[in-house]
Amino acid sequence: MFSGDKLAELRVKRGFTQIELAKMIHVSFHTILRWEKERRLPDASHLSALAETLDTTVGYLMGEETCDNADGSLWNFEKEAVVAVPLLDSSLVACAGWGFGDMDDVIPESSTSLFVAKDDLGRIGEQRPYAVKVEGDSMQEAGIPDGARITINPEEPVYNGDSILVKWGRRGDLAVKWYYEYKDHIELRSSNPGKYPPIIISKEEIAEEMDAGNMDFFRICGKVMSVSVIPKRGI
Repeated sequence: MFSGDKLAELRVKRGFTQIELAKMIHVSFHTILRWEKERRLPDASHLSALAETLDTTVGYLMGEETCDNADGSLWNFEKEAVVAVPLLDSSLVACAGWGFGDMDDVIPESSTSLFVAKDDLGRIGEQRPYAVKVEGDSMQEAGIPDGARITINPEEPVYNGDSILVKWGRRGDLAVKWYYEYKDHIELRSSNPGKYPPIIISKEEIAEEMDAGNMDFFRICGKVMSVSVIPKRGI
């Protein structure tokens, strides 16, 4: 449970006023006051910002007894069993179907987070994991149903048969597919091939598009590391 007392204690220890802390994490003075009085609770993104600013861990702010994070970051993976992964805005949905276009960027600003077990994230590098919502049924049999939240790791190596988030084609379609690489082409498969036949992209075509300046004609955004599903209500 979030502790307003621990927040106030750390703020004073770091030498910040409520107004100064509010400015540092881009909230109002009244928000800090309400958090410290526990009249309201910070969401995951604000917890992350508080932990980093106050040189502590999210766990400590949530009531753990010790505060010994070496670098004050939520991303201290040696000390955090559960990590807050940014859940991208609902305007960005990974299509588990044919894919759809007009995706200017794969990682827009995030306003909330998905908590994921550290052990499920794989290797961590400069490109941090993030989560997106899936729309469509083409990967249902792969354990990625419509409406699932998937965690993507751009740093994890991808091998044949892995589920990936991929951006492809001149429209910049974004989709979740099984990945297979062959000598002269790449194949993106759905778990429902009867409804969604494989997408085959030749390496020659990829090279031609890149030479023409279309660097995003084919881009692996990352490997699917975990799937979070909200149970459906009974009928």
